[in-house]
Amino acid sequence: MSMNWKFQTAAADALMVQFDARIDLSINGKVHQLAKRLQAEHHSWLREVVPSYCSLLLYYNVLECNEAQVKRALKPLIDEVVQSADDKAIDCQHHEIAVCYDPELAADLTAIADHIQGSVETVIDLHTAPTYHVYTLGFAPGFAYLGDVDERLRMPRHATPRQKVPRGSVAIAEQQTAIYPRTSPGGWQLIGRAVQRPELNPGDTVTFKAISREQYDRLCDAQGVKHD
Repeated sequence: MSMNWKFQTAAADALMVQFDARIDLSINGKVHQLAKRLQAEHHSWLREVVPSYCSLLLYYNVLECNEAQVKRALKPLIDEVVQSADDKAIDCQHHEIAVCYDPELAADLTAIADHIQGSVETVIDLHTAPTYHVYTLGFAPGFAYLGDVDERLRMPRHATPRQKVPRGSVAIAEQQTAIYPRTSPGGWQLIGRAVQRPELNPGDTVTFKAISREQYDRLCDAQGVKHD
């Protein structure tokens, strides 16, 4: 697959490497591969790298170099990463996360079942089947964007976000799924609730395991988590 990229000026001290603008596992792998390489090389002029879905934002020290010099330093490395056959993002961990798919804990579960013209059990099967990839972090600290959701489950965000989404809520929005790390406003479709919320990093993989309401309540009690 050919992969295009370009430089974009982001600020007086920031440069963006922009790949093809789409949510794609190979592109995201290149973003994190490039970030890892830059961090490992410890350039004195490089202050920070911020990876996203399909771009990498770099902050540099303007007292040491200018934008043209940064571009010249980066271009050979970017070309090398793009041409590499290795799409693996970074050394990563796999997480299996238990989720309770109970309508009392997932306000949109029944609506999602209606959307696919199927049962709640079918929704659960479709959501637990994939191995998800952590594309990036954002929105709130610890909020990891996971993909890719089965095409049959994809639904847009709510036009009007809820004021309070309970922590641990598992939700979907288009081709992404996520776990709310803390109680906060949110507009995603709520599909389940997790007790454990492990620290996820870009490049990690995640699978969801369905548990009963009884198992969920027992886990909450064992870990001292409030039943909310």
